[in-house]
Amino acid sequence: MLDHTRKEASCQAEGAGSVRELIGFLGDRYGGAFAAFLLDDETCLFLINGAATATLGGLDAPLRPGDEIDVLPFVDGG
Repeated sequence: MLDHTRKEASCQAEGAGSVRELIGFLGDRYGGAFAAFLLDDETCLFLINGAATATLGGLDAPLRPGDEIDVLPFVDGG
C-alpha cells in the first residue's frame, strides 16, 4: 500500500467527517486509483481507534478530531 502513498505511512486528514470522506481526501492526495482500491470491500479493513468500521457504520462511520484510522490491506497466503 505504501507504493500508492509515495511511501508515506501516515497523514493528517483534518475535516473528514466519515470514513467515506477520508477516502475522498486520500483519493485527492494520492490519486483516484488509490481511492478505488480503498473502496473495494475485498481489499481493506478500516479501524477507528482499534474498532472495525463494520461495527461502527461502515464507510459512513463518523470520525471525530483525534481519531486514529488504520487501513489494513487483506493478505492472501498461508
